[in-house]
Amino acid sequence: MEVLDQFLSNALASDFFAGGLALGAFGVAAAFLRAVLLALYQAVNRRVWVSLTLDNRSAAYRHLCIWMEQNSILSRSRHVRMTDGKWARGTKGYAPAPGRHWFFWRGKLCRLERDIDEKSKVGAAQNQRPMEVLHVTVLLGKVQTILVWITEGREIAQTRDRIGPGLHVLKGDWWDHVGDVPRRSVDTVLVDDDRIEIVLDDMRWFYGARNWYAERGVPWRRGYLFHGPPGTGKSSVIRALASELSLDIATLDIGRATQTDDDLREAMICAPKGSLIAIEDVDALFTQREGGEKRSGVSFSGLLNAIDGVAAQEGRALVMTTNHKERLDPALIRPGRADVHTELGLVSAATARRFFERFFPGERDLAGAFERRLGEQRHSPAQIQGWLLANSADPYAAAQASGLECRPQDIAAE
Repeated sequence: MEVLDQFLSNALASDFFAGGLALGAFGVAAAFLRAVLLALYQAVNRRVWVSLTLDNRSAAYRHLCIWMEQNSILSRSRHVRMTDGKWARGTKGYAPAPGRHWFFWRGKLCRLERDIDEKSKVGAAQNQRPMEVLHVTVLLGKVQTILVWITEGREIAQTRDRIGPGLHVLKGDWWDHVGDVPRRSVDTVLVDDDRIEIVLDDMRWFYGARNWYAERGVPWRRGYLFHGPPGTGKSSVIRALASELSLDIATLDIGRATQTDDDLREAMICAPKGSLIAIEDVDALFTQREGGEKRSGVSFSGLLNAIDGVAAQEGRALVMTTNHKERLDPALIRPGRADVHTELGLVSAATARRFFERFFPGERDLAGAFERRLGEQRHSPAQIQGWLLANSADPYAAAQASGLECRPQDIAAE
């Protein structure tokens, strides 16, 4: 102990040791103060800034890009990145370079950070692109401010360069907006009566009946089943309904081998707002069950739970199609899951005549001859369209209807 006391006494008497000790104490104090100031800065920063992060797998990413382009938000940016002329599907112009960009919007200081991960790819296999992430931050703002920007961008997208309903396809665990499908009028769908108008009125009522469902404590859901032989216009009706009601189409393939019950349920819950959900050829699931081979990861119970389970989607109509209604389990098509059943069958000669007149305006005599040639025969709209397309340059040949002889399978399908 005496040796240690003597060593400390000599050390403290040394100016060099005392200076080093004081410097070390100052360093510890500085580090502590820095940690306190950093924590304080982060706490204040989290209170005075609001932020939103989104990536290019979501429709909101595209809508935000459109809003920024419409309002020339980054027109003065000094750091840009040349691309193929667009930096978000549906937008034009150059893209801001990866990194941080500042801008003012209505008196608010805002910051945009763009990150690009070239190794991570998104999109369909034939049109993959790098993963992009945007971080939007507003000083002394609200998250609602950024959400309003996205909403305005969506409204711009709905009216600018839009040819028809947006088509969303499930890609793994996210919905990809793959583009728009051409608008189609209900009047162009060939049926013998007003059954399509009845479905349209019903679906229009559904999308405006949120309060009606809430007042009665009923989940805001409605299902539609379109059934009939191939080529009778089931897919066309979906596109026409979406066009008339200004809805997008979110299409699901329940036969995909890699899709699980959880994937299907989450996909329906997160389907894009302002859309209808379409499951075409739903009987494919039952064909697999009957054949003893289960290629799909989706089970029948998983499908039922996705449609009307506790956490099932609300506010989006569900449309299912099938060529073989008899194959469907009654549990799937009961009220509550498929509330409206609409058969789309073969059409009469009178209906086919309307299609002829649309192809050849002003040829009323030939249209009458076409109708008489068909007589009591009934055909699918796809057959009629195929014949008229094949003879679109020769209305006289088209009126002969020589390629539309009634076949035994047509009678059976009817």
